[in-house]
Amino acid sequence: MVGVRDASDYRCHPRCETDGSFRGGRMRWVNGAALILAAVMPFILPEAYLYIFGLAYIFAVMVISWDLMVGYTGQVNLGHTTFVGLGAYVAALLQTPLRTGIAMHPAVSIIAGGAAASAVGLAIGIITLRLRGYYFALVTAILPLVFMQTVFIWRELFGGEEGFAVENTLFTTTLEKYYFSLVVLVVSFILMKKIVDSRIGLRFMAVRDSEELAESLGINTTRYKVLAFVLTSFFAGIAGAMVVNYRFTVSPELYGVPLMLLIILSAVLGGLGTLYGPLIGAMVIYLAKNWWLGDIIRTFSLPINDEIVLYAILIAVGILMPEGLYHEIKERWVKSNKQ
Repeated sequence: MVGVRDASDYRCHPRCETDGSFRGGRMRWVNGAALILAAVMPFILPEAYLYIFGLAYIFAVMVISWDLMVGYTGQVNLGHTTFVGLGAYVAALLQTPLRTGIAMHPAVSIIAGGAAASAVGLAIGIITLRLRGYYFALVTAILPLVFMQTVFIWRELFGGEEGFAVENTLFTTTLEKYYFSLVVLVVSFILMKKIVDSRIGLRFMAVRDSEELAESLGINTTRYKVLAFVLTSFFAGIAGAMVVNYRFTVSPELYGVPLMLLIILSAVLGGLGTLYGPLIGAMVIYLAKNWWLGDIIRTFSLPINDEIVLYAILIAVGILMPEGLYHEIKERWVKSNKQ
């Protein structure tokens, strides 16, 4: 028909377009430099800081996977930590024979954690993703509460409020934890980047920009929203399973509302719908909260906690850089190359 495009011709929103001078070879140079820096960091930093950086990489997977859903399909998922927790508990149970009688290899249990989270994501997505806007957000906001109550009620299996220690773990040294976390982050990022750069990604963005227009182009919007929910749940589950193997314990307070707020803060700070932005935001927020921000507050005896400072930073960035840190870095890069 005249005036109607094929769905494969749909292009993304202008905010996700990248200037040519910030793409291709130059972006690969930036990525390569970042990888080299991450690879040599164990030779530069003390072991205590390596431990923090490894957890920051896992946290970044949580944030980037949330952006895959929210930034690319526009569906606000406030229950992301539920799937992080699912992956964590599934992996922990499969690695603790005293509780389940199962002694699975930790590497396999990490994949199983992601698979279990994605399976639950599929079931929940089929039910809830016919809802739109605030209704979907409200439904997903309930998920962490349901998850917590399930853990408390079935305390014989899940350990209740205190959780339980994991018997078999993948790592023995901080160096192993650091490098494996880095590998998981890099592989997860590459896979998600391939997804958003594919035709599937274009359909995700079509749903985000206008569901009505997407449907008129022949896109089954519910199907692609469910697909995005399954994918984001899988990577969230992988991240949760990694945390278990990193900390050697699992407990419900790690996967509640505070973590969800940090994920949202990181993604918005970095810039939604970019992947790179949430990656930057995740590293900034996690390192600030668990490293230098606390030191600054204690040094100057400031009568505030780190959460207040972090949200003040978010407000400042929202005013000065409304599209996030990544967009601001990109714009400055482009301008400097044009001069």
